[in-house]
Amino acid sequence: MEVVDRQAALISNYEALLVLREEDERHKESRPRSQTKYSENVTTLMFEALEYLNNTPCSSQSADQIIALKQQLGGLDLTKAEIMQIINHRPKSLVELHLIVEECDERFSVEELERIVETILETLPYGEAENDDGGDQNSDGMVVE
Repeated sequence: MEVVDRQAALISNYEALLVLREEDERHKESRPRSQTKYSENVTTLMFEALEYLNNTPCSSQSADQIIALKQQLGGLDLTKAEIMQIINHRPKSLVELHLIVEECDERFSVEELERIVETILETLPYGEAENDDGGDQNSDGMVVE
C-alpha cells in the first residue's frame, strides 16, 4: 500500500468533536446497552476523546465562527497548519500565538500579531468556563495571583 497524499485533509478539533458526538449518538440509538456494537477499546477511545475535546475551546465554537476566522486570517502569511492550530487552541495572548506561529518575530510585526490576537478574540469569543481559570491575567495572558 502506498500513501498518495499524506495530508489530504486537515480537520479541526471542532469537526472531530462533531463526528464523535454523532457517532456516539448513533451508537446509543442503534443497539440496546446489553449488546455492544464496538469493541471495548473503541468505546474507551471515543469516551476519552469526547471528554478531552469537551474541555477544549472547540466545545464552544461554531462552524460560522471557524469559517469567519479562516477568511480573516486567509490573507496573512500563515500556513494551513498554523491556522488550524489557532482554531484548535484559540490563543488569547501574544505569548500563546508565538508558540503556534513559527518564526513569528521574523514574519510579523508586534502590531500585526496584536491584530491577529484581536481578530481571534472577536471571532472566537470565549465561553464563561474558559475565562474562569482561578486567577486574574495580565496583558500577556499570564495568571497573576
